Amino acid sequence: MSKLTLIIFYFVNYIIIGLGFLSFAQNYIPGNTYIDATGYVEYRAGNLPIVISSPHGGYLEPASIPDRNCTGCVTIRDSFTQEVTRGVDNAILAETGCYPHVIINLLHRKKFDANRDVGDAANGDPTVIQSWNNYHNFIDAAKAQIIQDYGTGTFYDMHGHGHTIQRIELGYLLTSAELQQTDNYLNTNTAAQDNSIRTLSNSNQQNLTLAQLLRGTSSFGDIIANRGFHAVPSSFDPAPQGTEPYFAGGYNTRRHGSSDNTSQINAIQIELNSNLRFNSTNRDAVIDSLALSMIDFHTQHYDSQFTNQYCAVLNNTEIKPAKNTSLYPNPSQDNISILTDKTIISYSIYDVSGKLIVTDFYENSTINISQLTIGLYFLTIQSQDDHKETLRFVKAP
Repeated sequence: MSKLTLIIFYFVNYIIIGLGFLSFAQNYIPGNTYIDATGYVEYRAGNLPIVISSPHGGYLEPASIPDRNCTGCVTIRDSFTQEVTRGVDNAILAETGCYPHVIINLLHRKKFDANRDVGDAANGDPTVIQSWNNYHNFIDAAKAQIIQDYGTGTFYDMHGHGHTIQRIELGYLLTSAELQQTDNYLNTNTAAQDNSIRTLSNSNQQNLTLAQLLRGTSSFGDIIANRGFHAVPSSFDPAPQGTEPYFAGGYNTRRHGSSDNTSQINAIQIELNSNLRFNSTNRDAVIDSLALSMIDFHTQHYDSQFTNQYCAVLNNTEIKPAKNTSLYPNPSQDNISILTDKTIISYSIYDVSGKLIVTDFYENSTINISQLTIGLYFLTIQSQDDHKETLRFVKAP
């Protein structure tokens, strides 16, 4: 590139990043689909602590965008990974009544690689640079919403591999050589601590070690394997052996996971073998398995109250409360108050299974919750204008 071209490149990138932050700040409605300004990035907004990204499954090959020609560029599309991503999205919705966050690159990989830094991803094309920024801003927006609503969650990056060994490869930013080490090495060695589920290994419901989370009986690999799909790492296949090919995780897994030990979002790269992707029967089966496995993984390691009826109470009400409506204090041991500019007529409290616990007129300034057991609840309020909203609260010990 000439000096003038470089200046233009970085100026355009700077402007696009600024626009990306404006996009990040907007509110997204769960279940709604948003297409970015380029028309090449799709975001289905969610309300679950799950993000699914499909960086290499796009089909569009507009002539106006030149093919990438960077050194070492991979331009082959990960066939059927977009279909798998959409299938998992729908299966999770059917199981929970709620939406995972889903981000899809609609461009062919020869035009845009959403799992690379902007230089290799966009090859200097201004439109693809904008798509790259929007793609990652959508993921950042999803992560921010999860942290606000749940505190933590998991980012899954969906890929396909063409390796001879027909198994699902799960990437945590650990190499084959590292996975071949002992559990003690994984749990204590500084290098091995640079992994994409680092904050989860520091704090999880069962107090499991990193090695147990990677390849123990409650690992994501085992959860998948117990549904009939060979996965590595898992207790059944702890590590790739010798020089067996294996993808350890890429740009997205590092950028959007917790290897920095500060992010509350953990990341797993999912590499599906060709037998699962190209056969429609196998593809449907692995879609169902992945959806249930993502739910199970969250249930076992983040939140035991995350049930298959988690969102039943949210049907026919606003999932995101109005800007001027909130609960205080939250969490609370004894009483909660509704802070709103509306006139509240009545309220109902539901547990996480959707069971109605109490319903009453809102006659006092506070609601007594001292009789509730410890845990997560939903408060549905009805205002004088017949408007309904649902808010989450936690009964504290």
